[in-house]
Amino acid sequence: MSRKIYTEDARLTDLTEETVSNKKFEGIQDKVILKNVTFEDCIFKNVNFENVEFAGVDFINVIFESCDLSNKSIDERLIKNVIFNNCRLSGMSFIDSFIKNTEFNLVYGRYLNMSGSNMSDVKIKDCDFSESSFIDVKIKKLSMNHNNFEKAEFLNTSLNNVDFSSSNITGVLFDLYSVKGMIVDSLQCFELMGLLGVKVK
Repeated sequence: MSRKIYTEDARLTDLTEETVSNKKFEGIQDKVILKNVTFEDCIFKNVNFENVEFAGVDFINVIFESCDLSNKSIDERLIKNVIFNNCRLSGMSFIDSFIKNTEFNLVYGRYLNMSGSNMSDVKIKDCDFSESSFIDVKIKKLSMNHNNFEKAEFLNTSLNNVDFSSSNITGVLFDLYSVKGMIVDSLQCFELMGLLGVKVK
């Protein structure tokens, strides 16, 4: 996913029921509340969102570069054509959100919660999603490369044709429905059998 976004520099301010377009936000932002706001064609670079309160925010055609969104909630929202590059998303929540045509690259997302979300055309590469939750997720075209899912949970989530062979799935909690059709390497196959209670003599 590559696109050119033409933006002007800006700072975040309290916003309600607005659409923000073609802006670039960089560095430390003031304490603000974003309520029912849509960001379109925007760039966030080196932004720490600790002082930013999300109360309903959608992101469309947005790039996050080296940002910290830890413990933020984007539940029941739209994330479309978005790139998270070299970001911290630890403890972030995407519960019941629609995540479409989105990339996660070099993301630290331990304890991330994607439960109930709809994921379509999503790429996850070189990310740490250990101890994260993927429960009741609807997946359509998910590409993964060299990720850490140690002790994560995938329950009631169809992983048919999803390739985990280059990723760490040590201690992952799977159910039978989720593992059907997923792609693993030979070593992971033995680990999966153990997780599912299969004994090999």
